Amino acid sequence: MDTIIFGPLALKHILVPAGVVIAAFILFAVAKKLFKKKGPSEYTQLVECRGCGWQGRVSRLAGRCPACNTPLGDERVQPKK
Repeated sequence: MDTIIFGPLALKHILVPAGVVIAAFILFAVAKKLFKKKGPSEYTQLVECRGCGWQGRVSRLAGRCPACNTPLGDERVQPKK
């Protein structure tokens, strides 16, 4: 660690800042993964209610307007059983 690289710079004077920079890059990559915005779910869809005008995401399987309970999205086109 006391090996002289250039003038007054020893190996330890180079390795410590290099380690800090590498650690910062690793922390940045981890933080970027943690706070990455996820795309919309495959189980929801963006819809607008024709009855009351509500807009938002509802389930593809059982989508209903939270304001007026009207069937929305893919459920609206399902045949009644």
